[in-house]
Amino acid sequence: MRYAAIDVGSNSCRLLVADVNGQELHPLCRELQSTRLGEGVNAANKINPAAMARTRDCLCDYVELMQRLGVEDYRMVATSAMRDALNREEFVKLVKKSCGCTLEIISGEEEAQLSYLGVKEGLNLPSPLVVDLGGGSCEFRIEDDKERFSLSLPLGAVRATEAHLSVVDAKNILSPIEKSSKRLKDYPLVFVGGTATTLVAVKLAMEIYDPQAVHGQVLSREEVADLYNMLELMPLNVRRRLPGLQPERADIIPAGAMIVLLIMDTLKQQQITISESDILDGIIRRLSQK
Repeated sequence: MRYAAIDVGSNSCRLLVADVNGQELHPLCRELQSTRLGEGVNAANKINPAAMARTRDCLCDYVELMQRLGVEDYRMVATSAMRDALNREEFVKLVKKSCGCTLEIISGEEEAQLSYLGVKEGLNLPSPLVVDLGGGSCEFRIEDDKERFSLSLPLGAVRATEAHLSVVDAKNILSPIEKSSKRLKDYPLVFVGGTATTLVAVKLAMEIYDPQAVHGQVLSREEVADLYNMLELMPLNVRRRLPGLQPERADIIPAGAMIVLLIMDTLKQQQITISESDILDGIIRRLSQK
């Protein structure tokens, strides 16, 4: 059966179309557009009209693509930017009217669950601690016989950039993780989301993004620190031309890299694994189990 999943995030909208046969998930199509829905939400608590229009147009394009590909069932979810916006229902109605589809606003808890399910789908790690670092929030999830932990924090690359968060500010937001660090520090740390995949793409100087080459890559603490320092010091106009870095992500990648480094240090981890399998894969797996 053919399924689709759409993730409407603070920075980008992403689509995955895949066939599921039993336990096998076969991706057919992955799309990404940077629509920056979360632009200004942290300051105004509202989605601005321009961001609404950009995101609506993208979602309508995705719906047309799903129809052309013969998708039989789908789920479209919105995360941090929509959770925080006072005018979120206005945007849900706009998407329904313009695209003819239902946009669900999911909790941080469900976002963490779906991301974890997606990582387990694509990486052969026994008990990973999954970190979904997005534009507006950061979700942590682990599930095994000894430990069950889930947390969503209002810390993401777009939010941190717009609020000009310092290292101290970000550390304060991460304090709940620091309090739990002793029980979490021995689990392998897996990151999903655009910041983490971009760091790998920049490390490998990818002229054309290759998700298969990114998936399963390991970054050491030293590599993350070097990437952060390089990106932080590099002028924005130079950053936009950097191989492996989408120009639309150039303004937010230093803050994203800072957050990755702080999480590693908080959990006393010397390396992270990057997963291309994420919330989209989790959504499709969940749909196939209905």
